[in-house]
Amino acid sequence: MQIHLPTSRRASSGAGIVLLYAPSYEQFRPAYTVSASGSVIGRDPDADIYIPTRTASRQHARIERRGGVWQLVDLGGRNGTLHNGEFVTEAVLAHLDEIRIGDAIFKFVEHDAEAYAHYRIDGAYFDDPDSPADVRPRTSTSRIVGGYQSQRLAGSLREIARSELSVLILGESGTGKEIFAQQLHDWSGRRGPLHAINCAAIPVALVEGELFGHQRGAFSGADRDRVGILRAAHQGTLLLDEIGDMPVEAQAKLLRVIQTKEITPLGAAQPEQVDVRIVAATHRDLDALQQTGAFRADLFARLNEFSITLPPLRERKEDVLSLCTALARRHGRPEVRPTMAFMAGLLHHDFPYNVRELEAIIKRWAAADRGAELDFQDLSDEIRDRMKTYGSRSSASLLPPPDEARTTPIPEDPAALSAVEGAYAPKGALPPRTSPDEKALRELLVQQRGNIAAVARELGRDRAQVHRWIRRYNLNLDEYR
Repeated sequence: MQIHLPTSRRASSGAGIVLLYAPSYEQFRPAYTVSASGSVIGRDPDADIYIPTRTASRQHARIERRGGVWQLVDLGGRNGTLHNGEFVTEAVLAHLDEIRIGDAIFKFVEHDAEAYAHYRIDGAYFDDPDSPADVRPRTSTSRIVGGYQSQRLAGSLREIARSELSVLILGESGTGKEIFAQQLHDWSGRRGPLHAINCAAIPVALVEGELFGHQRGAFSGADRDRVGILRAAHQGTLLLDEIGDMPVEAQAKLLRVIQTKEITPLGAAQPEQVDVRIVAATHRDLDALQQTGAFRADLFARLNEFSITLPPLRERKEDVLSLCTALARRHGRPEVRPTMAFMAGLLHHDFPYNVRELEAIIKRWAAADRGAELDFQDLSDEIRDRMKTYGSRSSASLLPPPDEARTTPIPEDPAALSAVEGAYAPKGALPPRTSPDEKALRELLVQQRGNIAAVARELGRDRAQVHRWIRRYNLNLDEYR
């Protein structure tokens, strides 16, 4: 049984915008649905989508569906409308595109906007999104931090936690696979401990000894009995991290353990019974590995009794604020105040290393001990450098704006909306607001062996935009690496 989140190619159950951050986020709804006929966004209480911030115009922007595609239209507010970090007059909206209106940052979703509306960015939960009085802290999970996407996956794990099903957790490196495994073990009620082994970090010659243990004298240097990790996890849970990197020889032995519930330590004459719940995790494409013979199909079938796929952080940026708070607390800094500039920088970043990368930022800030404020200087060099072109002008934004709905602007936070217009573009860069066709993108991915950063440099675009094109054409990055 596989559990995964909906993709942009599925039937929509409600397009809309999801709040990623605003300084006064408590006054916002977590998400808003949009109408195909057009929804006006602004600070006018009568707007289709009312956003309570003085930095927005009364009628600031409109989202509508034209010619089968979603469009974002700026209505002429002097603060402008940003689409993926660029000022625009009009722009085509794709799933997960970012929209900034005043000091409020959203992402566009093609489906499930109603479900996002239950989860506020600080971790609060709304039983009824239309009633602010219904807000309450969410206590259903103790380890898993995040809103709709994370809690939906957590809920599916909780349903099978007390079963004997083997679980496969898929996702990019740094997405939190071990956290989900720990939470599953907590919910399982198993009396034994959770033990984890990194299959990619053990030399081939030592895998069998690590898994099954050995008896004294089993080989040269074995001067004492050693309990293998399978025996150590008896009546508990064993997390096989990076299972896709386990040698084929060890895979056959692991399969036998799962089938017989027995292990035979090196040097032993008799097998021993073990009661272990197996959880496997990997960032590798196990289907592709099976095709090449690098992963056994029969082992995959045993491990894949139930599976979930964790979304990368770039696809769940509504969790960034609550993750910052949780990570700061983990590193001894329970008081934390992110600034608008800090959050704008984070939300404009595509996080190639996922939550692990965000944690590194928080750890550096915690070690510096400069106070509770997380500000622009606390971002990584890469993010600060990327923000140099934040707020640049696309070719579309140079067109005369509509005359309607002009208001006197409230000045933007200069640190959050600094821009260097006309930044250097690589030789092969695309003209503004254009995108490569599927064939051209495939050729670049082949040339760069799936290196997103290299492809982005060739096209003169951000990595986040390259990921959007990959999703648009439904490409599998592992095919190019």
